[in-house]
Amino acid sequence: MRPKLARLKDNAWTIFSQYIRTRDKKCFTCNGSPDNAGHFFHNCLDFDEENIHAQCVRCNKWLSGNLAIYSVNLLKLLGQKKFELLNIRHYQDMVAQKRDEEYYEKIIKKYKRKIALLEQSLV
Repeated sequence: MRPKLARLKDNAWTIFSQYIRTRDKKCFTCNGSPDNAGHFFHNCLDFDEENIHAQCVRCNKWLSGNLAIYSVNLLKLLGQKKFELLNIRHYQDMVAQKRDEEYYEKIIKKYKRKIALLEQSLV
């Protein structure tokens, strides 16, 4: 059996990525089907709504995030200042990345609520 922290992280990612795919409704890089939640910065900022967007399998997996188009679209979406702040958070998170059970439990609660709100607004 996997350790509790690993199971919580997986559960948090499942719920967070469901929220992202529901929020975005289409691939951020090609407008295709929102099958995955793709990172701009990888291995950090895993639960940052500005760093993660819906992507199709082709863009996220086969094109390794399709990052050239992702960066152009992200800059358009965020603007220069927010894009630079995301970059700063990326470096800060690489240094200070420490996650515990409470962190993942909060992510799970937060995004379950956000999914419910999104689904209510779609009705």
